[in-house]
Amino acid sequence: MIEVDEHESLSLILRIGALCNDSKLVREEEEGDTPWKIMGDPTEGALIVASAKADLVKNELEDDFPRVDEIPFSSDRRYMATFHDSTEGKLRVYVKGAPETVLELCSEVIYEEDVKKLTSDVKEEILKNNSNMAGEGLRVLAMAYREIEKEKLEEYKRDLQEDGSKLVFVGLVGMIDPPRDEVKDAIERCKRAGIKVIMSTGDHRLTAEAIAKEIGILSEGGEVITGEELGDMSDDKLEDALENVVVFARVSPKQKHRIVESLRKKGHIVAMTGDGVNDAPALKASEIGISMGITGTDVTKESSDMVLVDDNFASIVNAIEEGRVVFENIKKVVKYLIITNVAEILTIITAMILLAEAPLIFTPIQILWVNLVTDGVLDVTLAMEPKEEDVMNHPPRDASESIIEQHILRNIIFNGAIMMTGVLWIFLREWNSGDIIRARTLGFTTLALFQVWSSLNCRSRTKSVFTLGLLTNKYLIVAIVVSIFLQFLATVNPYLQFALDTTTLSALDWATMFLITSSVFIAEEIRKRLMEK
Repeated sequence: MIEVDEHESLSLILRIGALCNDSKLVREEEEGDTPWKIMGDPTEGALIVASAKADLVKNELEDDFPRVDEIPFSSDRRYMATFHDSTEGKLRVYVKGAPETVLELCSEVIYEEDVKKLTSDVKEEILKNNSNMAGEGLRVLAMAYREIEKEKLEEYKRDLQEDGSKLVFVGLVGMIDPPRDEVKDAIERCKRAGIKVIMSTGDHRLTAEAIAKEIGILSEGGEVITGEELGDMSDDKLEDALENVVVFARVSPKQKHRIVESLRKKGHIVAMTGDGVNDAPALKASEIGISMGITGTDVTKESSDMVLVDDNFASIVNAIEEGRVVFENIKKVVKYLIITNVAEILTIITAMILLAEAPLIFTPIQILWVNLVTDGVLDVTLAMEPKEEDVMNHPPRDASESIIEQHILRNIIFNGAIMMTGVLWIFLREWNSGDIIRARTLGFTTLALFQVWSSLNCRSRTKSVFTLGLLTNKYLIVAIVVSIFLQFLATVNPYLQFALDTTTLSALDWATMFLITSSVFIAEEIRKRLMEK
């Protein structure tokens, strides 16, 4: 418990913070414990907690000073005022808000426990203290009060909102919202991934700068712009400034919306986070609106595309990483399917051209078997490939870029040609002996084994299988074993032999096919090794 009886001004600051406040501090029964929980804005919750520690409990204070009216906080007004009945028969006006704004409403100040005139020297001293506190990363609020006659309530409300008022300045309250330990690492991961993080806040410029430097957003070359400076900028000038600006301080919701629109005009894909009602327009304007699940308002959540259940910036970065992994795995599966199907098509067309008088190199049922059994097992497990360690070390891809890039297209043609050549060679060698069933079985099985090796190739475009680790994707290894076993079964089981028009192959045949089909794997490994150098 904090003793404040001897410090009337401190007691008054805490009382203002508790009463000029819409949050609540409640106890919740939970497995025998009675933890405290803040309901409402965390900043206001911190003020309630501070006053409660001084035995100034909000519920008890409201019994003595019931609220009769209020002027709610707005981003334009930048302060909140509440009016409370008192035992003296007068109304007490309690105000909290941005120090610069509240000071303009004051004509007096509590100085050394006495009420004195607010001179320019004292005002300068207060603003200096505000800057010092903000420079330490504190969020600073100013507290003020006044007593008025009850019958002058409406008149005073109008004066306070239109022309200012002769309030008594009580003091400054500084609070810190320390960034989570993982935020700094998340910012660094964003930088490596080519993602620019911009802080847009209503806090004082010095507070925003201190926090931005601490977590790594603001570094050498980065600029800070205030809402006042932003208001004087044209759209063209703002778009130019966005190249270097990483922090916007003291900005209004309207200005946040303008920043999002300017970023989009420059071709950026914008993800915007927010928690207040006033953030809704900017969230709606961005490509991906992200609201806070714990502190976010219902309006914000409804306006967003994504809700963070833990209000953690690192979760956004983790989601980006997971999205990249999913996209890369989709590309791997697409690449695998196209390579194998291109190889089949090239083999069939080339065989028809070169061997016009020969029967089909594959029967329809054999093609169906390869597509369902081999492709169908391997492509699913290829999609389960773990993330590559450097997935966040590459810049974002162009949104208009096709999933089949030029290097993938060249890779498809190169591997497809190797597979076609291997299948045709082993088929022709046996077909010349006159046994078409055996020739088809060898060609059919060679194609299936080529696809097995190809699944290993498609695990990464640039990294060797041995660099990735042979057993890092255990699902794929199991799928490879199953595919080879089913293909073997297709050549020895009488029922499958009849259905697929195959025959039994010798151990030498299998060894020859494994040797030939491994060529596509060896060729890809050589290419990847050369790329690594």
